[in-house]
Amino acid sequence: MLDVDGFYSKLGGTFKPGVISEVVLAAFELMKQGKKIISLTGGSYDPKSFAFDEIRTIFSEAPTEAWQEMLQYGSNRGSSDLRAELSKFMEKSGIEADADGEVLVTTGSQQALDILSRLFIDQGDVIVVGSPTYLQALAAFKQFGPEFSVVPVDDNGMDTEALETEIKKLEGKGRKPKLIYTVPSFQNPTSVVLSQDRRQRMIELADEYDFLILEDNPYGYISFEGPMPTPIKALDDSGRVIYFSTFSKIVSPGLRIGWVAARREFVTKFSVAKGNVDICTDGLSQYVASELLMRGVVDRQILKMIDVYRRKRDLMLEAMEAHFPEEAEWNDPGGGLFIWVEMPEGVDTSDMLRAAVERGVGYIPGSNFFVDSSIRNYIRLNYSFPSEDDIVEGIEILGEMLKAQV
Repeated sequence: MLDVDGFYSKLGGTFKPGVISEVVLAAFELMKQGKKIISLTGGSYDPKSFAFDEIRTIFSEAPTEAWQEMLQYGSNRGSSDLRAELSKFMEKSGIEADADGEVLVTTGSQQALDILSRLFIDQGDVIVVGSPTYLQALAAFKQFGPEFSVVPVDDNGMDTEALETEIKKLEGKGRKPKLIYTVPSFQNPTSVVLSQDRRQRMIELADEYDFLILEDNPYGYISFEGPMPTPIKALDDSGRVIYFSTFSKIVSPGLRIGWVAARREFVTKFSVAKGNVDICTDGLSQYVASELLMRGVVDRQILKMIDVYRRKRDLMLEAMEAHFPEEAEWNDPGGGLFIWVEMPEGVDTSDMLRAAVERGVGYIPGSNFFVDSSIRNYIRLNYSFPSEDDIVEGIEILGEMLKAQV
């Protein structure tokens, strides 16, 4: 019999399905049997809100020359038209990035995380992350064996006083962080916003202690109470901030368009590394993305999604108030796609997940967002994807189960 495990690399052997993968497979099996599963899980786009007509029009109006370019190999930095549009788009939020040398298009921002990990992380490097933080960033970083240094996230984002204390502890051991990963605007999973003074302090600490800042900004555009918070990149005078964003939350996750804005030397390295991964990002998606930006559709979609998601957030909060146990605590997000729920210690939301799926509702257990996965009493709930009726029904089911736990 073939011993398949013996063929994997050390890295390959670490790729194993976790609780989420197993439960998703169980959910698919139940759905094939006709069972309804309400998904309060991933940050998917509202299904009724895609720019269907605009995208159809863009393709129908594309000239032959555009089709020839779309269907051919392209630059591993991304199409020049799209990079120019992205540069103008970022300029509205205060980020100045030269389209020719400081912007690169990726196949979604997850590819950007993977490439950054390849470029900057060696085994044993110190990477600072929030507690909690985005689970797929942790997964990308873990491939290359870093040492994680964890800083608490509170109602004002990553605690920069605690960050400085952690840096000084490392300094006492002859160590220093290579980079800090942060989602400063409507953070995943907590939806908190890093305060303006903490953004400025993070830049100051990076200059003082010589590390990079990776700013991941998928959610900042979905702001319910005013304009998008000023990106850290807009405050960056020394080129220490590497900025990521994506079309996934503002137009379509299926387009698989992400981008990087960084100093020219870093973008050059990114482009070489990307060439080893996929040669270039899909030409059809890049053409559509460029046209959507040029025609003002992206700006209109953002305004539309703010209205849709604000209404869904309010509905979920009302349902939670009516059905969740009084011991549960949660935030009231000012933007983004998620509500972060804290249950009393002793409630294991990971163990409860399979039973919840069998009852017809899925969610993401909070343990997946911590370096220390023994923290198991949190839940991340998504309101962007489910219908309004499903939000109410799903929260009612989940509320019954949580009451039984406490």
